[in-house]
Amino acid sequence: MERQTPLEGPLRLREPQITPVEGGFLLSDPYGVYEKPLVLTEGGLLLLSLMEGKTLREVQEEVFKAHGVLLPMEELQNLAQALAEAGLLLTEEVEARLREEEEKLKRERPMRLAGLSYPEGEKEARAFLQAFRASYGGEAPKAEVLLLPHLEPARVPEAYGAALAALEKTPPPERVYLVGVAHRPLKERAAALPVPFHTPFGPALPDLPALQALNALLPFELFNTPLAFREEHSLELPLFFLKGAFPEARFVPLLVGRRSKELGEALRVVLKERPGLLVLAVDLSHVGPRFGDPPLSPPLAQEARRRDLGFLEKLAQGEPEAALAHLGRNPTRLDALEVVASLSPLLQGRKGEVLAYRLDLEAPTLSAVGAGTLAFPA
Repeated sequence: MERQTPLEGPLRLREPQITPVEGGFLLSDPYGVYEKPLVLTEGGLLLLSLMEGKTLREVQEEVFKAHGVLLPMEELQNLAQALAEAGLLLTEEVEARLREEEEKLKRERPMRLAGLSYPEGEKEARAFLQAFRASYGGEAPKAEVLLLPHLEPARVPEAYGAALAALEKTPPPERVYLVGVAHRPLKERAAALPVPFHTPFGPALPDLPALQALNALLPFELFNTPLAFREEHSLELPLFFLKGAFPEARFVPLLVGRRSKELGEALRVVLKERPGLLVLAVDLSHVGPRFGDPPLSPPLAQEARRRDLGFLEKLAQGEPEAALAHLGRNPTRLDALEVVASLSPLLQGRKGEVLAYRLDLEAPTLSAVGAGTLAFPA
């Protein structure tokens, strides 16, 4: 294979997604365009930190000056080649492929989880919705604002069932503002993708006027990171249920990476002019070895439930700031934090009802994730 990484010229690296694994670190493309990951030791990670903006020769010289070790040039070339194959080194080929994927996403967002998390065919998808609705036996109010999970549906069926029960009572809205958690890096604090999102029930079409109005009110460009939407389950999974419930609605799909009160204030203005259902697609505590804790134990589970339920109850009382204060430094890692902090202007004083909650065990890793459903009728 012809090398993509010449000795001459500075190297340009992409920020990788880094996951600790036994014996080192797994580096992967944060947007999932390149599926081949790269495993590095701690020493390899240190070497990687020296490469940005330098030629391989300069990296070799820097290592020799700092540590007295002359790394073989072939070893550095092999590392650069492995980075390119993982999509983490910006060669011409990598840049071209990223542009191609971005252009595709500027036209449409295909289903990524069909056949895995939900059925691909419409008939099977309708039966899937009915089964999830049947999993919840309680009562639910109509919803003007709805908080639901983005966790794998099979893990918390009653939480999605409760959401469907609330949607049954809710008059079909003209539009749905869906705000999810960004699990991939965003160039700004929040982002939108103004394209159809495909579902088994047909494409969830964007409300372009609402998106443009929102973009005009923000101090940053909203359509900033199309690639962040490529693999994002925090929108795809809720969209499956929402499109099934409201087939005629238009959608405003948003991701929040870092808290942005400007987003909440802008949404408040846009909602007055263009009313619709506001949906927060968030999960709650993340505890156990997958997230840096010891294996799940009764005390750890009790603390996660305490944090989650206190958070939901304070939100239901119309006190988002108190809900955030209840989390403190967020030791159980509720991923709802940035979304709720951003949308607190829309939640302040709004009374709701907690419909479902579960701390779901992921048995293979002895870890758990919390998920809940909260409906605000007005």
